[in-house]
Amino acid sequence: MNVLVVADVHGCYRTLKRLVELHWKTGEEFLVFAGDLVNKGRRSAKVVEYVRSLQLDFPYHVFVVKGNHELMFEESILDGKIFPVVEKTKKDFVKREVSMRKTAEWMRNLPLKWETPYLLVTHAGVAATARDPYNAFSSRGVLHNRSPLRSVGKLQLFGHVVQLTGKPTFFAAPRAWGIDTGCWRGGGLSALRIGYEGSVIQVIQEPTDPTDL
Repeated sequence: MNVLVVADVHGCYRTLKRLVELHWKTGEEFLVFAGDLVNKGRRSAKVVEYVRSLQLDFPYHVFVVKGNHELMFEESILDGKIFPVVEKTKKDFVKREVSMRKTAEWMRNLPLKWETPYLLVTHAGVAATARDPYNAFSSRGVLHNRSPLRSVGKLQLFGHVVQLTGKPTFFAAPRAWGIDTGCWRGGGLSALRIGYEGSVIQVIQEPTDPTDL
């Protein structure tokens, strides 16, 4: 089965909805989000509602990998930590009457990776120098890493670092694609369709909806 992997949404609800409706082959392929659904953009609560509704409708086809912004959100709501970007996002949840506690509890249980024998999806990639890449609080872990990646024996897809080219970028040595193109700042929402054994079938870029800025 093919996999459609979507990069950092960051509250860009209308852009995300259009990408899914135009490009996801509903029920025929997996839909995987590479983390950072929330913060920065204008409609984080709507994004969460939409993605969770997709999960309810297609529980065996839709998956979400935790990003560092999910970690910040859950720590803010459940542990009382203060992050300015989350304080702004809270107002959107209140406005739309979406439960922040239930959302944070859902985020706390999100996995740090999604993988098959031929594909690994994490938020920030497996760092070349990481001792424990799945330590959620490590600066070189898969939630926060911004350093070069290492080969893991399969294709890697990651977000987190906005690609300066404005389009998904392939890094040959680790065999990895960086797919975050900064939707929240006008760079569009990117996704890759991956086939069996890690072949790239299609690179998708949905322009940022002006109302998401």
